[in-house]
Amino acid sequence: MQPKVAYNKALKLIQRTTWVLCTVVSSSDGFPDHSYRTNFANVYRYPSLAKKIDYKKLESYFPINKYSTRLTSILNSPKTTLYFYDITTGEICQLKGKTGIVESAKKRAELWQDEWVKQFPDGPTDEDYMLVHFQAEWLQYYDGFSDSYWGLLKDALADKTTNLPLLPSKKNVWPARNINLRLDAKKKTKNKKK
Repeated sequence: MQPKVAYNKALKLIQRTTWVLCTVVSSSDGFPDHSYRTNFANVYRYPSLAKKIDYKKLESYFPINKYSTRLTSILNSPKTTLYFYDITTGEICQLKGKTGIVESAKKRAELWQDEWVKQFPDGPTDEDYMLVHFQAEWLQYYDGFSDSYWGLLKDALADKTTNLPLLPSKKNVWPARNINLRLDAKKKTKNKKK
C-alpha cells in the first residue's frame, strides 16, 4: 500500500472511531499500561473540535487527572501508542508517538468539553484538570483484508503518489459490513451441498 493511501485511510478511520486504546509504559512496574479514551478526533461526535485540532498531523488530546498514575508514567516516558479499530470493516490504525502536558491555560479551555465536568467539577479551571497532547511519529495501517503500511508519518505525508480527500464525508466513509451476513452465507453454502 502506498504511504499516502495508508495515511488517508487511517485518517478517515481515526475521524470516525469512537474509542481509542492508549498505551503508555507504567512508571510503577515498567509494563505496558492500557486505557480506553474517548476519541476527540471523531469529527461526527465532536464537530466543534474539528477546527481546533490538527488532524492532518495525526495529533490528539485527552484529559487526565493530575494525580493519575498514567500522568506519572507519561512524564517518566512520553512514548505512547494509540490504537484505533473498526469492527465492521476490520481496519486497524496504530499510531506511535510522544505525549506531553499542555501548559497553556488558553488551550486547555479551548478544548474543554462539558462532559468532563463529572471528573473536573470546576470546569477548565479545575486544578486537577490536565490536558495531554499526543503527536504521532509512526503510522501503521491495515485495511482489514490484506494490505498494510508501516512507516514514518513524515514519509506518508511526503508521498506524492495519490491525493485522496482527507476529511470524511458521507460519500467516502466505509459502509458498515454486517458480520452475521458472512456467517449466514457460509450456512447457506453448507445447506446447498446437503
